[in-house]
Amino acid sequence: MKQTIFYLLILFSFGAFSQWSNNTTINTTVAMATKSQSNVHSVSDSKGGIIMTWDDNRNSLTTADDIYAQRFSASGMRKWILYGTSICSALGVQKSPSIVESDNGSAIITWEDGRAGNDDIYAQKIDSSGNILWALDGIAVCSKTTTQKNPKIVSDAAGGAIIVWEDSLSFYWDVYAQRISSSGALLWPTGGVAVCAAPNTQANPKLDIDGLGGAIFTWQDKRNNIDYDIYAQRVNALGTAQWTVNGVLICNAINTQSNPRIEPDGLNGAVIGWVDKRNGTDYNVYSQRINSSGNVQWTSNGLSICSAINNQSALDMKYIGSSGIIFSWKDDRVNSNAIYSQLVSLSGTPQLVSDGIKISNALKSINPNVVSDGNGGAIIAWQDSVGIEWNISSQKLNSTGAIQWANGGVVVSDATDNQINVSQVSDGNGGAIYAWDDHRNTVDYDIYAHHLYSNGSSVVGIHELTASQTFESICFPNPINSTSVIQIKNNEMLNEVPSIKIYDAYGHLIKTDHFNSHQYLLNIEYFEAGIYFYFLHLKDGTSISKGSFISIK
Repeated sequence: MKQTIFYLLILFSFGAFSQWSNNTTINTTVAMATKSQSNVHSVSDSKGGIIMTWDDNRNSLTTADDIYAQRFSASGMRKWILYGTSICSALGVQKSPSIVESDNGSAIITWEDGRAGNDDIYAQKIDSSGNILWALDGIAVCSKTTTQKNPKIVSDAAGGAIIVWEDSLSFYWDVYAQRISSSGALLWPTGGVAVCAAPNTQANPKLDIDGLGGAIFTWQDKRNNIDYDIYAQRVNALGTAQWTVNGVLICNAINTQSNPRIEPDGLNGAVIGWVDKRNGTDYNVYSQRINSSGNVQWTSNGLSICSAINNQSALDMKYIGSSGIIFSWKDDRVNSNAIYSQLVSLSGTPQLVSDGIKISNALKSINPNVVSDGNGGAIIAWQDSVGIEWNISSQKLNSTGAIQWANGGVVVSDATDNQINVSQVSDGNGGAIYAWDDHRNTVDYDIYAHHLYSNGSSVVGIHELTASQTFESICFPNPINSTSVIQIKNNEMLNEVPSIKIYDAYGHLIKTDHFNSHQYLLNIEYFEAGIYFYFLHLKDGTSISKGSFISIK
């Protein structure tokens, strides 16, 4: 878990250059400004990379946060200014960002904003080059004398977005929403449309696209004045509610239903999941599907996803296409925290063993996060701990729910101290890019990132070539200098001199050459700062040895 001086030198040497590290104790630095950067959220940049946004305390003399963002390319190159671009640095506290991909690699970010003395909802659009597209410090999505909080965002499929939040206009929390165009114009009535303004509290709203330019919303609802139930509503592109006023009942089983999640079902409806205490003892996981007309499709009050003993909580879920929905949650069934998953078909039939499969092996595992792998499966990331520190691990499930990576998951980061609050996006090629809050400097939190490829490897390209690795090779010294060589350790096994191909981290071929007996002298003039990968080939084209080296010139 400890970082070596060797790798620290590499990290700081790269500075503004940066490529994905293949070392899980090093990773890639996203934001390491003064004070704390935390609460990271991410979205794809539509080109195999990632755009991240977070709460940032670098400008404050007290505890006030701003909103910053950064983009990394598919190859791990930082695309915007060092440690992030300011999205909003207005007076007061800006916090709790939510982000969605927009047109042409841009993104729209929304957040809670305290510049007026109470929390309002603001938003900003940033293009793929890091240019701010709307008004400096953002556009007011909802600004009232009362408090608005907890914004969530989805695309409107036209370059803009639909944003939902909790609104205290009626002295209880209600659910309101607004649509904002690609140019930053508010498209629904000022102050937003009431998704639900029923009596008592409506809280924790989530939304996803309806496939028709609008959105489907879900929330936990205490209109019965006893405990929370789950409701849903669909609002079209014009801001008009399509179902029963104040929403359609999804579940009103006894005791509390809470923490809803929502995913599209591919047919203009949605699948909603939640944690449920109907047994009166502990929380389980339930789900319901609703069609575009607002009619529930599965059993009344929901399908049991997991009803194992003790608590199931921290639910996340992802639609993966015709195979259905992958659910993942924290599970205490054996008196310790573990991560379990289940695949449920769109007809409401669990596809894996009853109550799900265990995908983590650490002593404690919490806070799962699920994304599509881009190939009909899902990638799940979570916090792992084998002692007193938190690390990040991940697992991949294919379209049938079968585990694809190492038993217990693959390590994303096991740097010193705590790594928490992981967020990830598909790399579009069967792998994922991860971002998280990182306390390795032991003073405050920074933002770090890492890339796992489609087979769970941290090493670019190597897994894509078949290899009959009948001998070993090594590059030394590494990082390279003018005397560095790639050497074959057991050359006596070869009947011919191999050729060598060297690639940069983009996959570009840098050099093709032949060995001189058992070693190859590297010419440092060919290699700018970065990570490089080499492959040794026989005449039949078979790759028989492979490795990597680093240039820090």
